[in-house]
Amino acid sequence: MKRIHAAAAISVVALAAGPVTSQSQKVTPPKTVYWLSASTQAGFGIPGAAPSSADMMRMAMGGGGGGPLKMLLLDMGSKLPPASGAATADHAIPPVMNMGATLPLRAPRKSQPGTHDDEFERPKGKLLLFWGCGENARPGQPVVIDFAKVAAGEVPAGLFGGERVRISRPPSAGTWPTFVDWPNADKANGSRQVPSNASLVGAHSVTGNFAPPIQFSLQQDFMAGVTVRQAALPSGAVTLSWNSVPGATGHFAQLMSGKDEGGAPTVVFWSSSEVQTFLSGLSDFISPSEAARLVGKKQLMPPAQTSCAIPKEAIKAANQGLILLTSHGPEQNIIHPPRPKDPKVDWVQEWHVKARFASRSGAILGMDEMPGAGAQATASGKPKCKPDAATEAGKAAGGGIGGSLGRAMGGALGGLMGGKKKKEAEQADCEP
Repeated sequence: MKRIHAAAAISVVALAAGPVTSQSQKVTPPKTVYWLSASTQAGFGIPGAAPSSADMMRMAMGGGGGGPLKMLLLDMGSKLPPASGAATADHAIPPVMNMGATLPLRAPRKSQPGTHDDEFERPKGKLLLFWGCGENARPGQPVVIDFAKVAAGEVPAGLFGGERVRISRPPSAGTWPTFVDWPNADKANGSRQVPSNASLVGAHSVTGNFAPPIQFSLQQDFMAGVTVRQAALPSGAVTLSWNSVPGATGHFAQLMSGKDEGGAPTVVFWSSSEVQTFLSGLSDFISPSEAARLVGKKQLMPPAQTSCAIPKEAIKAANQGLILLTSHGPEQNIIHPPRPKDPKVDWVQEWHVKARFASRSGAILGMDEMPGAGAQATASGKPKCKPDAATEAGKAAGGGIGGSLGRAMGGALGGLMGGKKKKEAEQADCEP
C-alpha cells in the first residue's frame, strides 16, 4: 500500500481562529500540495470497505501476531511542470523514521492500453443491509438490495447513506498536471516497508525538479494501535470491544460477509452507524472537523466509546465475515508563506502540507487473531508469500471465507459498480 519551518509555515487551524475583519483578504491557493497519509494497522483488516482478493491475501500475510504495522502514503501534486525530464522529488526524513536519509517520490508509470479481453460481469445476487449497535436489529432491517434491479436503474433510496460524508481526496495523477508519490517502482527505495519503530516527529524537507523547496516539522506521530476483540452473547449477537486510542476523533466498525451460492452471491453488510449507510467513506481518512460532525450525526461512534454489539440478525445472516474497525485521528496542516496580518496584503500561498492519521484493526468473525499471521518483510520490503493463507484462515473460521468472501464481494460489488470480470485472479505482491 498504497500517507515547520517555524518562521515559514503556519497551521490552518490557527489561521481559522484569527480575528474577523471588515475587509476580505484575497487568497491565492498553492500551486503545490503534499499529503502524508499515516495509518497504524493491527489485526486482520484493511482500510477499504470492499476488499479485493489481493487485499485479503495481504491481510493474511501482514496482520496479527507481529504487532501493529505502520503504513505511509506520500502524494505530491503541482501545477508547475518539471524543469527537465520526468517529475521527481526526494523527501528527506528525520533519523527517527529508521528508513534511511530520503524517500524517493516518482511519477507513476503510464498504464498500457487495454486489450479488450475483459468481460463485463452482469450483477447477480443480493445485499442484506444492517446498521446500528445493539443485540437486536432495528425494525425494518435488513434492507434487501437486488443487484440486478440496481443494474437496471432501480437504485433504492438511501443505499449509499442518508448523510454524505465529506472526504478530502489526496492529489493524484488525474487531478494535478504534475504528480509524484511513494511507494513507487523506484528500485532503490521506492517500496520499503515502514519499520515498527518508525516515528514521523521532527524536521522534514522535500526537494524536486518541479516545485519550490518544502520544509516543515511534524509534531504528530503515528497513532497507537487499536485492537478489536469479540465476545459472543447468549442471544447470538457479538460484542466488539477495543482499547482506548489517544487522539482518536471517532470510531467506525463494519462487518462484511459474502456467500457465493451457485453464482448468485449474497453480501451482508453491517455498520456501527445509527444512520443507514453502505460504502460511505466512513472508514477512509476523515478530518477532525468532519469527524466531530459525523459523531454528532451518530454516523461515527464518539472517541470515548470502546464497545459496540453486532445484532444477532446480522450475525445469523453473515455466519462468517470480516470485522473492520477504524479509529480516526488528528490532522496537521501547514501552509507557506504565513498569512499576512494586514488584510490589504494578498495571501499568495506557495505550498500546503497535510499530514493525516488513522488507526485500524480487524478480525475474522469468531476469531480475534489470524492463525500464523504477522509475516515478516523480506529485504525488499515485501512480505513472504504464504500460499492459501486467506483460505486456510477461513477454514479455521468455519467455511473458507478467504475464497467465498473474495468471490462474492468481488463479483457482486464489482458487478454492482460496473466492474470487470478478470480472466485471471489477482496475485498478492509478495516474495516466495
